[in-house]
This record gives sequence, C-alpha cells and structure tokens, in this order.
Amino acid sequence: MKTAQLFFFTLFLILLMACSQTSSEFSITGHIEGVQDGDIVMLHKVEGRVGKLFMQDTIRNGRFSFKGEEDSLQNIKLTPMGEKYPLVYIDIWIGPGSKTRITGNGYYPSSWRVQSKVKEQQEAEIYRDATRHLSVISDSLRWVYYREGDKIQKAGSDEEKLKQREVARAIRQQLDSINFIEQRIIFDVMAGRPVTEQWIDRLEVYAMISSTFRSLSSYPEENMQQLYELYNHLSEEQKQTKKGELIYSYLFPVEKVGEGDLMAEGNFFDPDGNEHRITDYTNKGKYILLDFWGVGCGPCIAAFPEMKKIHESHSDKLTIIGISVDSHSVWMEGLEKHSLPWLNLNDFLEYGGYASFYGVHAIPFYVLISPDGIIGKIWMGYRKGMFEEIVKTI
Repeated sequence: MKTAQLFFFTLFLILLMACSQTSSEFSITGHIEGVQDGDIVMLHKVEGRVGKLFMQDTIRNGRFSFKGEEDSLQNIKLTPMGEKYPLVYIDIWIGPGSKTRITGNGYYPSSWRVQSKVKEQQEAEIYRDATRHLSVISDSLRWVYYREGDKIQKAGSDEEKLKQREVARAIRQQLDSINFIEQRIIFDVMAGRPVTEQWIDRLEVYAMISSTFRSLSSYPEENMQQLYELYNHLSEEQKQTKKGELIYSYLFPVEKVGEGDLMAEGNFFDPDGNEHRITDYTNKGKYILLDFWGVGCGPCIAAFPEMKKIHESHSDKLTIIGISVDSHSVWMEGLEKHSLPWLNLNDFLEYGGYASFYGVHAIPFYVLISPDGIIGKIWMGYRKGMFEEIVKTI
C-alpha cells in the first residue's frame, strides 16, 4: 500500500513539475497548401510603432512552426515573406500555454484561418471572417500594387515612369475603395460587440487611418459617421484615458497651423520627466527647428549626423528640439542608441498630440520657426545636404 502511495505521489510531483515547466510555453503551427518551400514566415512584436523581429521560420512542405515562452498575453504580427506574397500580416495572440493553428491554401494571408482558445484571437477571427471575401481581393491588389512599384524603380525613361505611376495610382484607388467597404463591415461588427481593450485598440487604429486620409486626400463620410458613433460607445471614464484622448484627437482634429502662422503651444516631458512648454523656447534670439521623428524611421536616423553638425556649428542661432512620436520605452532606447545632443521631448500622444497641429502623418517632419515664434517653413522628408541649405537662410 505504501509503495503504491509513494508511486502515485512521485507521479504527481513529476506531472506538477512538467506543468510548471511548460505552463508559459506557447506554440504556433501552420499548414498552408499550394505554397512553395523556402519562403520565410516572420513574427514581430510591436512596441509603440516599432516592429521588432521576434522569431522566423522557413516553410517546408507547406509547414512552419514556432515555440517559445511568454509569461503574459502578447499580440504579435505574423508575416509571410516571399515573391508571391503581398506584404500583409495576421494578428496573433500568444500567451502561457496557448496553442495556435493556422491553415489555408495559397499566398493570400487574409484567406488563412487561425484557430486558438485565446479569447482575443477568437475575437480577432470574428472580424477576419466578416471581411474575408473582400480582404482576399485586397491582398491580390496589394501584390499587384507593389509589383508596379518595382516597375517604377526599374523604368528607364521619365515617360515610362509616369505611365507606371498612373497604373499604380489606379490600383491604389481600387485598393482604397475596397478597404473603405471592409472598414464599414468591421464598424458594423464593432457596434454589436462589447467594448473591450482590444475593441478600443481597434477603434484607435481606424481613427488614426481616418485622420491620415482626411489630411492627405479624403475619407468617406459614411465611414466617419460610423466612427463617431463607435466613439460614443466609450464610457466617460474610457474617454478620459490616454487612449481615449488619442482617439478623440484623431476624430476631432485641432485647427492646423501653417507657414506664416504663430507656432502652436504644447506641453511635453523630457527624458527625466520634467515638463516643458514649447513656447518657452521662443523670443530668445534663436530660430527653432522642430524634428518629429521615430526610432523605426530610417530617414529620421539618416538625418542625425547632419543635424549634429549644424547643432554644433550653429548653436548660437539655432535651437533643435526633437519631438518623438514613440512610446516611452522605445523613445528611451532610441535616445540611448543615437546620443542626440539637443533637447528631446515627447507628449506621448504619437501623431494625435502636438504633431496634429502641423498635420504630421509621416516622418521625418520638420518645422522651422523664427525667433519671434512665426512658422517660416514646414516640410517632410530628408535628403543629404538639406540642413546646410536651411541654416544659410537664417
């Protein structure tokens, strides 16, 4: 009897140890028919607006798999990479003990199905199922659109490039039209779902998309009305959160300032947590250069060496202020990596905060302000030698 008790007690301990060792393990397995071997499937973790490669695997016999450990629920992006794939990711939710199974046929990820017991994943699949018939068309158009981009790069004459740009523009318009219809379907689904954290994240994404389209071109009024209605699903407490305020700023943008206007006022924090008012740096006899930047922006980083030169050579008449659109942790990593010697600030509202006064929707974005606070020049993008030309005008 004692021997049997000892056996079962030992077995219990072994099982307990096994559970404790694997409780944080997650797995993702994929079986996609009709795709070629050798293409890569990547997993990225996204912090703020920066995607960091987490894992990758090579497709063999239509299969790929991932295993790892996570102590908490995480949202990651799964992106298949290869010549025949559009640049499209799938939201995957992983956590302790989660098992995710992905199945499908062909190169369009929107047609693939994701099975998991994680409720956030099941919620995400409700939206994917609702729009799958249109998303597959979007995938095919997106693939063609990117191929046209390659043709533009390879085109020999200006006439050839112009023709390819016109083709690409027409495809882009078709793609946008389908995406707008997809969004209306998603908004209808959202209207009937409970307001969870994931629901609010989804609203933030589409509010930001609407803001970008309204700034650069146009956005369907029907879609905007649906977004306004969804915003009113938030409780007053949810509207007062940082995320709620960000959504509000996208849906109800501030009046923008432009060249010749007085610069906008704004409140910021420096890396040590001290508060700053942007207008505290006017009327000091110096021009101000605002640099809206982010860690994941290649041209932003490429501009730093030249900016450091003019910071050193023209500090008597120019104050550079870096304004990050990243989260706190990503921002701090960027500051440590790039050793930026000028004043660095962040309002932690991404594109919906101070950046919205100037219509910032892409970076790098620069604003040159006169000593008395008047906006002299606003521009987007970086090219070599640009700052040397700018300082000659001040």
